[in-house]
Amino acid sequence: MNNKSPLLLVGIGGAGSAMARGVSRAFGESMRYVLADTDASTGRPGVPFVLLGGDRLSGHGSGGDVVQARLAAEDSLKSFEEPLEGVRLAVVLAALGGGTGGGATLEVVKHFDKCGVPAIVFATLPFSFEGEERQRRARGMMSMIDEAASAAIFVHLDNLIEGADKMDDAMRRAVDTLASGVTLFWRLLEKPGYIRLDAERVRKIVAHAGRGRFAVVTMQGPSRAPEAVDALTRSPLLAAAAGPVRSILCGVLAGEDLRLSEVGCIAEGVRDAFGRRATFDLATVNDEATFTGRIAVVVMLFESGGDERESDEEGKTPASSKRGKRAKNPLAQGPQGRGRFNNVEPTVWNGEDLDTPTFIRRNISLDL
Repeated sequence: MNNKSPLLLVGIGGAGSAMARGVSRAFGESMRYVLADTDASTGRPGVPFVLLGGDRLSGHGSGGDVVQARLAAEDSLKSFEEPLEGVRLAVVLAALGGGTGGGATLEVVKHFDKCGVPAIVFATLPFSFEGEERQRRARGMMSMIDEAASAAIFVHLDNLIEGADKMDDAMRRAVDTLASGVTLFWRLLEKPGYIRLDAERVRKIVAHAGRGRFAVVTMQGPSRAPEAVDALTRSPLLAAAAGPVRSILCGVLAGEDLRLSEVGCIAEGVRDAFGRRATFDLATVNDEATFTGRIAVVVMLFESGGDERESDEEGKTPASSKRGKRAKNPLAQGPQGRGRFNNVEPTVWNGEDLDTPTFIRRNISLDL
């Protein structure tokens, strides 16, 4: 493990830990990461592991109980002191809809915020066939994780399976697809490039990024650059959200055959497709061993950002500054706001924040 890296990958819950292990395998080099779960069986020999709520749950898991998962995480927050040493940015992987993935992620990210470490959360949402109960539980945790994390990207598992039919194949493909995307993002951060992206730069980008979307495409051949842009514009993972795109992070990974014209084509194409007025950050990674003849493009779109980055340099921790901006408007409500309950511990029942109005929790549109 590279203990000098300013980056920390954190897998929370069974699925989140599986994705983190997948990223570690795909990255192919030592990397700084830690797994955390209420289930002791998630731990692996030689892999840093935090057992959440050991005394409370005895390593048997949360049983799908979000409240128990939150309490278990609160019991074990001191266990993250060593993994967080020297960390400037945390990337957190989790799955929502059960217990530990949502409940523990919320408390862990809040703890990272108090420690001055911004966190970008990649979390999956249940398959549509898993039922309304799990969907509702996931939506309840989404709003609270939005408040705690510097940036959060929620991905529906339905959009990751690529036509897989068998249940086992679908689950594995969904986890592997997201893990491979995060791996490419990790390469952007850890590998030198002509246009470099490092932890400090990303720290400023995500400090107030809010909710985002994320997609990766890989192409080869003489028209790989325009084909990559076309695939991104058609990706369901980047489908339009409620608010305008305010910040774009674009990464290009290729071998030494990467051409300047290709970088320009991708940059212009992404900006034209997703927002000319958005703040745009571009990075490239040249990895001859991995990307010879191929090109991969990673795109993150965020609904907030831009000038809000500056407050991070005024001494405020990223997430707390973000919450402070929202609190100025007592009527602020929506997927990332809790109005007058903004600085109050949420009332959670069955994975839902009951302080958020029902029409928002259930995604009901009001004709005003």
